[in-house]
Amino acid sequence: MEYNVEQLELIPKGEDRNFLEKHLEKFIKKMSFIPKKYRKSNVININISEIKDKGIKVKISTSLNTGVISHEKSGRDIKEIVPAVFEEFTEKIVKEIDKIRKRFSQDKKNSFLNAISFDKKDLSKLSEKEKEELFKNIITVLLPGLKGYVKRRIISAKLAKLKALSNVDYKDVINEVVLRVYQRYKNNIENIKDINIWLIQEADNVLNEILDKQEFEKISYEELLSHELEQLEEEFTVDGDGELVMTEDLDEYDTDFGVEEIILISKGESDFIEKLEQDKTSLKHKIYDELIKLPLRYQSIYDLYYFENMEVDEIAKIKNMDAMKVEAIIISIKELLTEKLFN
Repeated sequence: MEYNVEQLELIPKGEDRNFLEKHLEKFIKKMSFIPKKYRKSNVININISEIKDKGIKVKISTSLNTGVISHEKSGRDIKEIVPAVFEEFTEKIVKEIDKIRKRFSQDKKNSFLNAISFDKKDLSKLSEKEKEELFKNIITVLLPGLKGYVKRRIISAKLAKLKALSNVDYKDVINEVVLRVYQRYKNNIENIKDINIWLIQEADNVLNEILDKQEFEKISYEELLSHELEQLEEEFTVDGDGELVMTEDLDEYDTDFGVEEIILISKGESDFIEKLEQDKTSLKHKIYDELIKLPLRYQSIYDLYYFENMEVDEIAKIKNMDAMKVEAIIISIKELLTEKLFN
């Protein structure tokens, strides 16, 4: 991200200006981790002004999708004002990111609900052709999410050296999933609101079946390597050298990592940010290296929550798990990533 400082001349001392610039550099590096899809502007504005008692006020602002986020701090000592205003502004940004994520999830649901704006009586009266047209409308809304999920699951399986999925075309998986869900939909149309859950469930089923056909593969796609949360760090298969990771594969994870808040609110860990030579790319590889060491079921839960913006109760239905267990897994993965990223 870029920054614009207004009225820097109001800080006359060179020592104070250097202090501001040093902290500003770290601050902007952190702000660069705000996902691009959440921003309206790529500029952070820092405005310096005088106040009546001859003190200084520092105001920071930027535009996100939900509007302008700003924060200000006043005082006489720039060395007290700057760290405080940066930290408090960052906390506001983190809260706003959470709001935007929830809004994305709600927008997705609204698009889906608009496509199925029928009550059960109306649904029962639809002709076969009308049912088919309704299905096509729904799939148009849900297909991008299904495509992303399947592609990322295949990438993870490849990294885990599950050979059965090495040559699988995600389009073949999606075609099979859609055919299966269409049959499920025709036989159970009154529960159409669950169709996105059916899609993900069937995607997992198809991937499981591909693996089960390979006798030399003794692990199913959904098998847990560990049933205890404290054993989340148990290695899955690969050494994390990223040999199989192609640029286009990693791009699947570009939109959102789920750890932006961790980076943004980090304090002593800010040295980590300074070590990143190519910010997003380096972070992406670090996260990927840690995620592929987790059981695939845990990876898919993380995927559905952060990349597909699904709610915990929806994931619980898909995975046939207790919602509290799902939430505990999400929290544990995030804590694990926090520990690994800053070590």
